[in-house]
Amino acid sequence: MPELSVILSELDTLIKPEEERLVLDFARQAEDAGYAGVHIIDHVVMGPNSCHAGLPENPRALRWLGNQAPDQHMPSQIVMMSAIAAVTKTIRLNATATLAPLRPPLLNAKQWATLDLISGGRVTILPIGGWQAEEYEAFGIPHKERGRRLDEQLEIMRLVWKETPASYDGEFYKFKDIYVMPKPVQPNGPEIMIGGDKLTDKVISRIVKYGSGYTVLQPPTPERLAVLETEMEKAGRSMSELPSGGILLPVFEDPTKVANLERSIETFLVPQLENGVDRVTIKPSQYIDDPKEMPAFLKEVYRRIEALV
Repeated sequence: MPELSVILSELDTLIKPEEERLVLDFARQAEDAGYAGVHIIDHVVMGPNSCHAGLPENPRALRWLGNQAPDQHMPSQIVMMSAIAAVTKTIRLNATATLAPLRPPLLNAKQWATLDLISGGRVTILPIGGWQAEEYEAFGIPHKERGRRLDEQLEIMRLVWKETPASYDGEFYKFKDIYVMPKPVQPNGPEIMIGGDKLTDKVISRIVKYGSGYTVLQPPTPERLAVLETEMEKAGRSMSELPSGGILLPVFEDPTKVANLERSIETFLVPQLENGVDRVTIKPSQYIDDPKEMPAFLKEVYRRIEALV
């Protein structure tokens, strides 16, 4: 049975902005239903061209590159995760698509270490560079530098979570003999999941260097998995170290209605389970429009997936 997690961001078809506190209830309900994690997505600001590709035909669909409304409701990732940590006991706190290069790496390291400490070692982060140039422009950071900055961010977080004092001399970030306290509960720091659309060479490189696991939207081919395995072996690492993540993508039969759960599982989840995916993420707002349906929905999804494995 794979670990199941829920995305609790971009819920505008499920709750009103003033009902954001319901996310805390959803997190508790997921924990009670046996789910392993919750995911909160990151954006700090949105630019006027964030929807240049147009909104998805069905408003419940995943918001992806160029189809995110600039005025969509997007609460602070770390604040929401801290609130969820306070009302739950076991569920893993996934900082999904966190835009690490927008923030100073030492601040990132300290915030995630602190949350890991107060939550009892429950933090996982999935840092990305991000697609929206206007978001970087608002912070005075060249968008073209995001990949190189992300690599240094990953190096610095791993460094200061373990070493005290720590020094670093990179292209963008430099410091000498600094102390970043507290340290996280997890021995190597919060899990770092490496993500992307596909298992590209760059994604593989980051997985090998920094990753505790990986999540890609498109199921990797056997050929790409073989490349990853080869690169892991070269680095003295084993594929057994890497939990793989997948997502239950929706099948919408009508742009005005919620997705068909049964067809979504058959079309998108079964192939991932056959590939041995370890973690599966579900976005409940694609399948229900009434928050009162959340407890029953979570239990039904769990039951259906359990029956498949």
